[in-house]
Amino acid sequence: MVRTANSDGYQCIHDLGNPVGALQTMRRLVGENGTVLIADERVGDRFTAAGNDVEWMMYGWSVLHCLPVGMADGGESHCGGTVMRTDILRHYAQAAGFRDVEVLPIDYFFFRFYRLYP
Repeated sequence: MVRTANSDGYQCIHDLGNPVGALQTMRRLVGENGTVLIADERVGDRFTAAGNDVEWMMYGWSVLHCLPVGMADGGESHCGGTVMRTDILRHYAQAAGFRDVEVLPIDYFFFRFYRLYP
């Protein structure tokens, strides 16, 4: 019998002072056959002046809450606050020992969903 474990990082990784450490713990907990699901704000994969309504709002939250929380935690925050782009999450996941990150095909205005593969 194969046992699997699941973990999720729902809309919190961008707030953490040590996001790689949190992902390493999730990786350890799910083992080789588990799944980690991440939901985070749906911002553009690149900064553009035009942006969109979600990205403009997220930059506001980032400056007032997410960025200060990550910095106050004293960890290795990417100092991006709410605006954690797909490449940043992919970098964190690989540093934490995940072999792949899939952007899930879920069309939701505020959030992007990811599956991390051990």
